[in-house]
Amino acid sequence: MGDTLSEFTALMEMFGTSVLQPSAVLGIAVMVILFILEVRWSRSHPPHSRRVEKAMALGHVVTAKRIKYWDDGVTPDEKTTSHYHATYTYEVSGKQYQYKYLERAVPPLQMQLYYLDHPGRAFRGKEKRSGFAQVFFLLFPIAAGVAVMLLLGVK
Repeated sequence: MGDTLSEFTALMEMFGTSVLQPSAVLGIAVMVILFILEVRWSRSHPPHSRRVEKAMALGHVVTAKRIKYWDDGVTPDEKTTSHYHATYTYEVSGKQYQYKYLERAVPPLQMQLYYLDHPGRAFRGKEKRSGFAQVFFLLFPIAAGVAVMLLLGVK
């Protein structure tokens, strides 16, 4: 029993001197703070689309109405693995156009569509961050935390 207690004490001392170094704790704190700041910034600054902004400036915004939709799923209940297809119709200058929808979410009854040059090539305003931005938002706090640890001399 005494031997186990001394091994545990030695292990705790080693943990306290190797893991809980002030430079390591500070580096971890920098990582956590940067992750929190990135989450807050990305929520207050959603990605925007220059195409949508240009279409809105040109007044090329239409409201499309769903005329039919169906589910790809083989089960009768709505699962999140299902893909929903829908056909929307909209009118520009007296001419009818169609828009095809394919998403995992149930299609809404109406949606805003945008177009730049030709009304037949409408698009939705849904934008996602680029892959580069997502990787950057993941790796930047980790790199900053590691840099702080190395500059402060983690052993």
